[in-house]
Amino acid sequence: MSTPAQPGTLPPALAAIRANKPLLFLQAGALGGAAGSVLAEFAPGGGREATALRLMIATGLWSAIAASVLCAVLFAAGEWHQRRDVRPRSIQKTLLFGALAGFVSGVVAQAAFSVPFGSPEFHALVVRTVCWALMGALLGALLSRPVPNLGLLRGMVAGAIGGGLGGIGFLLVGSVLPDAIGRLVGIGTLGLALGLAMIVVEKLFREASLEVIWAPNETTNFNLGAQAVTIGGGEDHVFVRGLPHRFASIVFANGLIEYVESASGKRTPLKDGSRLEIGKLNLVIHAAR
Repeated sequence: MSTPAQPGTLPPALAAIRANKPLLFLQAGALGGAAGSVLAEFAPGGGREATALRLMIATGLWSAIAASVLCAVLFAAGEWHQRRDVRPRSIQKTLLFGALAGFVSGVVAQAAFSVPFGSPEFHALVVRTVCWALMGALLGALLSRPVPNLGLLRGMVAGAIGGGLGGIGFLLVGSVLPDAIGRLVGIGTLGLALGLAMIVVEKLFREASLEVIWAPNETTNFNLGAQAVTIGGGEDHVFVRGLPHRFASIVFANGLIEYVESASGKRTPLKDGSRLEIGKLNLVIHAAR
């Protein structure tokens, strides 16, 4: 076997955060959302005399900046958790698609909010919360792509939950503090809730998982399913420096878990508790008995 990536030399506190995915995503989501909101405040505003179209564009630009930063930070946190190299090209793509998702949701939100219907309270509470949920759903769909066996629909559901909670946070804070502070808290809450919701949804639908033991007290877990979890030195889920791209994969389909060697095509059945070793890297299968 080729030599695997060596365990990181991070300080114990940072190593503990990287191994704790819920804590990592909570922190990354909150900080990414807050940072995105602060940067978005520099976007050109619509002004009180602005036309409806200009207001929609201004809201779209604000949402695009906030969403792109939040997405990039959560994506980078996921890559760091999985011990993969954070490639600038991947960050650029995440920023771009995050901005597109944010712009679309911002324009739709402003358009919906500018149409008077129902009571003022319904309009302010329900419509605004739904619009925040729309932004979260689009971001959840984007962030679900690199997570094996999470799925687009589950990512959107997780994102919508996070967005709805972010909208509620904005309403609660914005009712007593300036809108800028409310937006900061709202996007920060969206990021925090989005990170948490992605973790909860991922675990909720977990039937089998792969535990990767990098070093003592440093592990990463992947959901197993029909989408193969790949192992190798390229853009693989389990990154092992020195191995070829897609050196091997693990797939769970029709109740059977298999380890597949790419070069030979050999398939080895696995079960709960099965252990694999690739150099000094240990892999453990967890499944319902």
